[in-house]
Amino acid sequence: MPPRPDDRPAPPRPARTRGRGGARDRGYRVANAVSYVLNPLVFPPVAFALLDAHFGAGPGEVAWTFGVSLVFFCLVPLLYVVGMVRRGRAESLEVRERAARLGPLLVGVASYAVGALLLAATVEGPALPVIVAFAALYPLNTAALLLINLRWKISIHMTSLAGFVGVLLFAALTVWRDLPGGVEAALTVATVGPLVLLLPLLMWARVRVGAHSVGQVVAGAAFGLVVPQLQLWWIVYEWLGLAG
Repeated sequence: MPPRPDDRPAPPRPARTRGRGGARDRGYRVANAVSYVLNPLVFPPVAFALLDAHFGAGPGEVAWTFGVSLVFFCLVPLLYVVGMVRRGRAESLEVRERAARLGPLLVGVASYAVGALLLAATVEGPALPVIVAFAALYPLNTAALLLINLRWKISIHMTSLAGFVGVLLFAALTVWRDLPGGVEAALTVATVGPLVLLLPLLMWARVRVGAHSVGQVVAGAAFGLVVPQLQLWWIVYEWLGLAG
């Protein structure tokens, strides 16, 4: 049977190759592949580059933003987790045990903070306020997830993917907010709508592999969709006063 969504490692699953057992194994393998492809560390560099380009940055600035975010928002946390696996402190790159997540989350907070400061000091042009605001959310929200994780295993896979979708929704509504309502809605649905379909797929995958309960993936999706978008709206339009 698949791993259980608590902190205890599940016993090894017996190999099944035929009949209904084989079908269950195929479902598990598909869910595991989905979990690895939609890894939380995949989204930050893509999101930063898309935001930079979406708000009018040139190719050089987009490349720089992507490079900085790739190092500090992806590779540094990833290398720490790889080290955990090699030292036997984690069974896989997913770090499914709640107690083992403390180190990666702390490293994430520190690395994200350095990356945010570097982007704030080097990014120029029209995308600067949004890029800096978005970068600042990473250490802030990762610290919030760390506190939640002390008592409860919220799905970080879901917070990352849902946050990616929510931030792109914010960007779409920000750029197109002066267009007629029907046109704005059509553009938003065309650009962000397909990504929304990934949310139930990843929710199924995380539950199917036994990494989380239904409540944990729903909470992660809700956190990612709502919290970063509200924060960006407040920072960009209330604090920085960029509403036009």
